[in-house]
Amino acid sequence: MKPINIDNLASLLKALGEVNRLSLVCQLCDCDTPQNATCLCSCCSVDASGVSRHLKVLTQEGVVSVEKDGRERNYSLNRAYVAQQLRNLADRIESIQEAS
Repeated sequence: MKPINIDNLASLLKALGEVNRLSLVCQLCDCDTPQNATCLCSCCSVDASGVSRHLKVLTQEGVVSVEKDGRERNYSLNRAYVAQQLRNLADRIESIQEAS
């Protein structure tokens, strides 16, 4: 079983633990193409500048990637990274349960 970096996992879970950021992640799960902050506003109870601030946190934690196109920034979910981190935690939880 892969060791878990507790600090990295805690930062990831903290980033995902805020309702607007989790809403953004869920919205990006349904997107096939990168989206800008304005397109993502419909899933949150904050305006475009608030969405941008939340996206910045998610970017810093590696949850989303950003592509710059002139002044516009388009965001996409780092699906493999997030899934792997959460899968590692879930595997660890299940292994403890199976050992009991």
